[in-house]
Order: sequence, then C-alpha cells, then structure tokens
Amino acid sequence: MTPTPAPGVQTDLLLGADISFNGYPANLISNGTFPASLPSPSAVPAANVPNVILEASTGSGPIPYFSYTGQTCAVNPAPAINTGGVTPLYSSSTTVQPDLAAAATTWNGDFPISLGGTSVTIDNKSAYLWYVSPGQINLQVPDDASTGSASVVVTTGSGSVTSSVTLGQFGPSFSLLDGKHVAGIILRSEGSGAYGGGTYDIVGPTGTSLCYKTVAAKAGDVLELFGVGFGPTNPAVLAGKVYSGAAATTNPVGLSIHSVSVTPTFAGITSAGLYQINLKLPAGLGSGDVPLTGAVGGAQTPSGVVLSVQ
Repeated sequence: MTPTPAPGVQTDLLLGADISFNGYPANLISNGTFPASLPSPSAVPAANVPNVILEASTGSGPIPYFSYTGQTCAVNPAPAINTGGVTPLYSSSTTVQPDLAAAATTWNGDFPISLGGTSVTIDNKSAYLWYVSPGQINLQVPDDASTGSASVVVTTGSGSVTSSVTLGQFGPSFSLLDGKHVAGIILRSEGSGAYGGGTYDIVGPTGTSLCYKTVAAKAGDVLELFGVGFGPTNPAVLAGKVYSGAAATTNPVGLSIHSVSVTPTFAGITSAGLYQINLKLPAGLGSGDVPLTGAVGGAQTPSGVVLSVQ
C-alpha cells in the first residue's frame, strides 16, 4: 500500500533524535476530527498535558518535542526545573517549575529558535520552539550525532536553568488518543468512514466512549497507526524543516498485537515529527482492547498501549 500522510494528525515535532511523547488526549479532538494542527497547550487541562519523554534518537531520525509542565508561582522568577523534572514517558515525575516564559506564545510554523523571549539548547545546540508559556515549553530537538546524557538549558529574560536528557538512536512510542488507546485510523475505500468525507474511521472502542465516534478494527482492515521515535529514515528528514512525503525507516519495525507478530507494509515519517505505520490487521486477535507493542533497533514501545479490535 502506498503510504499516505496522516489526515491532520500531528505529534510533537521531532527530528534528529527521537524522543517519545504521549500525545492526543481526547480533548485535543474537536468535533470528532483530528485537528489540522495541535491546539495551544494552554487549552489542555494540566492533567492531560503530554508527559515529558525521553530516549531521544540521533542521526537522521526525527525527534519530538519535550513537554515541560509545572505549577503556577510568582511572576517572572528565574526558570527552574525540579530534580527529575525531565523524565521518561509514563514516569510519575513530570513537574517543571515556572516561569519558563513570560507569556504563552505559539510559533507560526517557522521552527524558531527563540519564542516569547525564551530559548532552549540541547547538547549546546538550539532547539526549535513550538510553544512556550510560564509553565510549559514544547520544542523539536535539534539534529545531533551524540548519544548518552546531554544538557538541556532553558533561557529566559530572567535567567537560565540546566537539566539533562538521554539521547539514543531509538525511542519508539505510539501516539495516544487518551491514556492507552493508540492513535490511528481505519481506511475506508468504499466511503463508509465517519471522517474525511467517508475515507476513514478513527480506531478505538466502538461507540463514543472517548467523546467522539471510534470503531474497533476487524480482521482485514487496513490501519494507519501514528507515533514517534522509530529511528533514522531514508531519505533523512532534518530537524527544523517542514516535511511532507514518505521517508521509510532504515531499520525494520515490528509489531506485536495480542502476542501475534505483524509486519507493517510501511513504517516511516510522513510529516515533520510524525511516524506512520501501515498494516493489514490479521485474524485471530480476539476482541476488545488488546495489547499493542512496537519494536525497532532493539528498543520497544512503552507497555500499556492497546488497540481496539472486534
């Protein structure tokens, strides 16, 4: 199957290194459709703000944004990151104290290295900022050939603060609709889908339990799943650049669905920071929410992710 770009779905922009990111809480879905771009994080309740990630990947593979989250405090103190404030996906510690920026500011799709008087470097390289606020920064990690521990420096008009992050070649993670359901679609060639003029359904528990219509996948369905951190691609997709196309991963991606091995028909980057994995769902997977994992380059996606099947 020829890979197609995701219909308006985006994860945190990535590139160069891959940092996994838990995205797409249900309230990011407006009127039952994926947004053309992520809404301002300030509109998302704190409990649903994406967790910070890590296991970034270097080289030609993409890298998602970090999300720094925090609590309100005095106006314009020097920025401060709590001990352990930059943590792996699903960690219980994701708190970063403000003020990380003087006010909420969102990029214009131009990959700036300074936004709202705020800048960030990772391993002494300027990061590309998507959104900054007093309590949160979303960014794209710059390309970096290094691996291992790297410094993260946040600088504002009030001062700077340093933390660290681990850079690695792979850090795969699926994007999520909520805390566990993978973000993905079922293609509908006959035009019966609820979205995209009938071209697709959003995969999930059949019904509206996620506050918009989703459909459990069945054997024979063609799916597109979305995630980050699946490593280098050919052609390489550089950080800080707009991208639209189909850059396949240089390392094979494997899936396990309810302990059944599935080989994707395509895995790669289809827009800046977003990996797309295409597959035809096999029979014999049971029904309900079944466990889903992905693996590439010896690294595996976090546990606890499910795919709804019937």
